[in-house]
Amino acid sequence: MLILYKNKALFFNTFIAIIFILTSPIAKGQFFDSGQNPPGVKWRQINTTHFQIIYPTSVEMEAQRMANTLETVLHREMNTLKKQPHKISIILQNQGTESNGFVQLAPRRSEFFTTPPQEFDYQDWLNSLAVHELRHVVQFDKLSGSFKAPFFEDLALSIFGISLPPWFYEGDAVGTETALTNAGRGRLPEWELIFRTNTLSGRKFSYSKDYLGSLRDLSPGYYQLGYFMTTKLRRDHGKNIIDSLFTRMARNPFRPYNLSSSIKKFTGMNTRQLHDSTVTELNRLWKEQLARVKPAQYAALNIRLNQTPADYLLPVAISTNQILALKQSKNHSPTLVMIEPSGEEKNVLKIGYQEQPNFRYAAGKIVWDEFRFDKRYQKRSFSVVNLYDLNSKKYQQLSHRSKLFAPTLSPDGKTIAAVKMAEDNSMSIIELETSSGKQIREYPNPDRLALQTPSFNATGNRLVLTVVSKEGTAISEIDRQSGEMTQLLPFQQQLISNPVYAENLILFRAHFNGLDNIFLLEPSKTIRQVTSAPYGAYNASYNEASGKIFFNNYQVNGQDITSIHFPKNSETSTSLSTEPFHLGGFPEIEKTDPRRISNTFINYAQPLAEQENSVNVFEHIPNQKYTSKPYREINNLFYFHSLLPIAENSSLNNNLNIGAQLQSNNKLNTLDFYAGYQYNSGLNKSEYLAGFTYKRFYPILDVSYINRARLSYTKQVQGNTTVFIPVNWREDFTQLELGLPFRFNQLNQNYNLGLQIFSSYTNRYQVENRPANFISTLHFPMKYQLYLNRNTIRSARDLAPRWGQNITLSYQHFPFENHLNGNLFSLRTLFYAPGLLPNHSLLARFSYQQHSGTLQYNIDIPQVSGYSHLNPVADLRNTLLLNYRFPLFYPDLEIGRLAYIKRFRAGFFSDFENIKAGNFPLPRTYGLDLNADMNLLRFYLPNFSLGGKIIFVNEKRFQNPIFELGLGYSL
Repeated sequence: MLILYKNKALFFNTFIAIIFILTSPIAKGQFFDSGQNPPGVKWRQINTTHFQIIYPTSVEMEAQRMANTLETVLHREMNTLKKQPHKISIILQNQGTESNGFVQLAPRRSEFFTTPPQEFDYQDWLNSLAVHELRHVVQFDKLSGSFKAPFFEDLALSIFGISLPPWFYEGDAVGTETALTNAGRGRLPEWELIFRTNTLSGRKFSYSKDYLGSLRDLSPGYYQLGYFMTTKLRRDHGKNIIDSLFTRMARNPFRPYNLSSSIKKFTGMNTRQLHDSTVTELNRLWKEQLARVKPAQYAALNIRLNQTPADYLLPVAISTNQILALKQSKNHSPTLVMIEPSGEEKNVLKIGYQEQPNFRYAAGKIVWDEFRFDKRYQKRSFSVVNLYDLNSKKYQQLSHRSKLFAPTLSPDGKTIAAVKMAEDNSMSIIELETSSGKQIREYPNPDRLALQTPSFNATGNRLVLTVVSKEGTAISEIDRQSGEMTQLLPFQQQLISNPVYAENLILFRAHFNGLDNIFLLEPSKTIRQVTSAPYGAYNASYNEASGKIFFNNYQVNGQDITSIHFPKNSETSTSLSTEPFHLGGFPEIEKTDPRRISNTFINYAQPLAEQENSVNVFEHIPNQKYTSKPYREINNLFYFHSLLPIAENSSLNNNLNIGAQLQSNNKLNTLDFYAGYQYNSGLNKSEYLAGFTYKRFYPILDVSYINRARLSYTKQVQGNTTVFIPVNWREDFTQLELGLPFRFNQLNQNYNLGLQIFSSYTNRYQVENRPANFISTLHFPMKYQLYLNRNTIRSARDLAPRWGQNITLSYQHFPFENHLNGNLFSLRTLFYAPGLLPNHSLLARFSYQQHSGTLQYNIDIPQVSGYSHLNPVADLRNTLLLNYRFPLFYPDLEIGRLAYIKRFRAGFFSDFENIKAGNFPLPRTYGLDLNADMNLLRFYLPNFSLGGKIIFVNEKRFQNPIFELGLGYSL
């Protein structure tokens, strides 16, 4: 994944203005992974010709392998873009459980998260990251490589983000990973599942909807869409078309709609027409494939009450008339549900974040893994084992600060087997006691294979699992008595997943026939196809009591639950028209083998592989031993990468400040530093600023300094006339902030709490027209802020958490100042509750403040709607803001290139001021608001909200309502 967009609203055609104004570092938020590792991690580095590999000492072996791999792969990556990138840092991150990777500029680096997922494609995970992310490195340098550190990396990032939509650069990278290897996501039927199903079901969406997504329907996503669109470009216009597009865009990077106009230049089609042409071609190819597959129809066991997309995942029969499943929906957060024979579903338990959906059931118990945040360091995370007893309704978290994945229960419910990930990137299978969570056994994995989704047999003496290597995916079995692992199915160029026992046979998912289906592996090593789904079948389970196989059958609104009778005595399913094939002594299956199940997959990327000479890029990787040396933070605190413009209104007045600052962010995200100059146009004065944020240790220290000009007025009486005399001065203002953030999560609850301490020092000089009471120095006024938040996980359609409690306490005073006194205490609360219908939300915000002395006129709490139009309250004590929000509809409305509207939503509000005990007043203001959530100018991010508010005031002088318009955005 390539992360590009920062805190910028990239939506104007005047691209110079975008770069100049919206990359301003005054808004310090950046949309990329800027978290830290715990300070105890020891880092080393390997320097090759083209890469600096930074890594924890525990993954030395993987770092050496990646050094050889990256140097070998690079020349193939740049073949069709004709560009050799300059050196880049690759950081191997092994402290977390996320499976991901990204490339970014400002600072220039790429990060590989080394933990492999429990299901991806059929090759080595780090190899897959290397071939994908290196394509992004080449893309960056091809388009904006002339803009380099120490001044222009942020500019290069902006040019890249403005010029290229995510579908293009991600699609090109997926096409490259597919063309250069024997695997890649372009070879997976699951990769195209939503796109193919929509197209064959007659849901041919617009370019904007396929690209930007929908809250109403399932859409393919920009990775999948981009893969097919960029691949079609290369299929139809040759391997040099991508290079031609980049070359033209690089010559004029500020051209409006640069990519679309360049595609038009070389193909005669703009991006929308390319999309429509691609869908038309795919529709024809997929219809031909469907005719060859001759699919069966399966009745759904779940009942859908509406057309809202939802997945009923991993179905398992827990009795002859009840099915347990994990439901995921645009309406609801992930929930374990029980489905009755009538189709009625009952919620069992709402669960939390998972790297990939999973749970297992046995003996009245449910086990699953969940993602856990580290309380402070975002680069570190955990995957813990959870247990729920259906009979006692008791929930337990069995492991803590662990990296355990895909837990499964023994038939008696007393033992849990799971995949364990070690810091050296090796994997093993371990067993835990269900009663205590104590580890009781570990099965070694000397070949360092990736291990996935273990499952017990009916007697509990064996485990079946999938194993992945650079050769592909295989099925293996562990004998629990001897501890030996035996291969049952040789490595295949297939995404094989979720093997489970069915009597003495093994059910698993694969795509031998070109679509994902359920297959049976027999003791004789014969494979038999047991489903023939039109779009895809997944997640099989076997129920011995009923003799049925339960599985997911994908349909246009998501995964349904269905079942078939288990084929006894090697009988084929009645839905099949193919013959089984035999693997014998594990020879390679020849394409000419007449017993082979016919593969109908549309290999859309085959022309790309031929353009790349169809040689697996990982086939011949050398094993050179590179010199390694320590990577010390103290020697790498600064990385100056960008000279950023400043163009903003002063925080003290509305004067425009214009200037520039030099930005440094080190590559491990522990120190951010800036220094700059700005011109205060209102006062015609120069100002100088600098600051840093240090984040290595638990407290976060933020220090900022500015030397600035100031202007105020003092009232004087001259004779019988009162005049206001201007007072000019300069001041050194230094502000310090110390933060202690904590965050954690459990099930569907997120918790955040923390303490922030603020102080500052002000020294004033060069005072003109000094008043008698003028204070030259302000000695460390103090502010303390404590926050405590608990909120439930939101679904895609939720306007707010269903339940939430958020409390912030703050206190300001002058403990070190003799000339000033006073204090300000404030309490701010925010509570969420569900509304009358799904995705409706009731919000209540009560706030209170008490102030005195110098701070008696400060307002530190939210005010009523329309307050800027009202007479101020002499002494504002409290406010109560009530709001009911609800979605109206999801139009997925495309207004040309201007806007794509996903949702209209509305709300009613009633705002109270200075409530007293026993005297609940009428609201001071009330009204309603209407908002539209949209994407502008076909930019994927930010997400914009354009809305209006009509405010009625309970005062006689206001005969007409107040109207307010607003434009907001989020990343």
